[in-house]
Amino acid sequence: MAGASPRYDSCRYCQERFAQRSGPGRKKEYCSIDCRGKAQRERDGKLRRHARNALPLGGRIAEDLHALATALLKAEYEGRPLADLLRYAVEMGREVDYYASAAVQDARNRGASWDQVAEAAQISATTARTRWPESRVKERLERRTGERTSVRIPPTVAVPGPDAAERKLLSKASKRASAKLTSALSHLQRASGLTLREVADQTSMSPSYISRILSGRRTPPWSVVCTLAELFGGEPAELTVLFESAHGMVPPARHAIPDAVARLQAALRGLHLAAGRPQAAVICKASHDALSAETIEEILSGEVIPGWEQTAALVSALGGWPADVRPLWQAVHYTFLLCLDPPEEPPRLSAAPTESA
Repeated sequence: MAGASPRYDSCRYCQERFAQRSGPGRKKEYCSIDCRGKAQRERDGKLRRHARNALPLGGRIAEDLHALATALLKAEYEGRPLADLLRYAVEMGREVDYYASAAVQDARNRGASWDQVAEAAQISATTARTRWPESRVKERLERRTGERTSVRIPPTVAVPGPDAAERKLLSKASKRASAKLTSALSHLQRASGLTLREVADQTSMSPSYISRILSGRRTPPWSVVCTLAELFGGEPAELTVLFESAHGMVPPARHAIPDAVARLQAALRGLHLAAGRPQAAVICKASHDALSAETIEEILSGEVIPGWEQTAALVSALGGWPADVRPLWQAVHYTFLLCLDPPEEPPRLSAAPTESA
């Protein structure tokens, strides 16, 4: 409409206000080409720093190999059927091949020459170049990432399996946790300003696989969660409980006090991240003033351990289900009651719980 006042936005780089373009099409995010270029250079620098500091590709695969070897040894001790033993052996063989490719790529990233790689592998430099070119290694690791499923290690102690009703509840909780995990990773990605192509270039994952993760169509393994969270500038620890719940992993019933407290706090911070990290005042309003802004800040910063009513109010205000978090809260309070040697300065408890754990 003629005479309408122009719309103003803040530049994502310099924070200066600028007149936003009118009409259809994508809106401007920067006030000038210069600011856009500076922002891109900063993102490129961040990607390079992450590439230098990230866990080596071979390290991630070695962790999975360690888990497989542990599972195989336990299966041997238990006298498991030959089919189970061979399944572990085949998977380990496949992982060893992937590890070799990753280890070579790690060495090349650190500046190793093909002659040095050839000497270590006891082959010719020409064979090394042919066997482990960067493009082929990247393709192999993308395939591994897309196909890899979590290793199912038998529990140390046999326990009765859940009945149908319990399985249904666990399934619903897993789906809710998976959705929250997706929301948390998506928020971190948007806040980082990184495109799917930029992420793919630094993680050996395809843009389509990353897109499936961030859209909730694929629940990633823990190594991928860590890689993405770190690349986006987040803390993987905040996503631990969401990841375990999404995969239906049941942690031990009892923990030492610091571990139990850390798990509860990680779950609450994970929900806060999945909600987009709203301000305390916004959460206060969503809780219908059941929690003050000051109390919310103390809980999320780890200064206090909330009572159950406060925990439930916070979880609900963040869009979570209190029933999913209740076992973690119970573990903390049971631990405080049962532990005979508490730490010298345990986290401060807020109002006493209003109902029996």
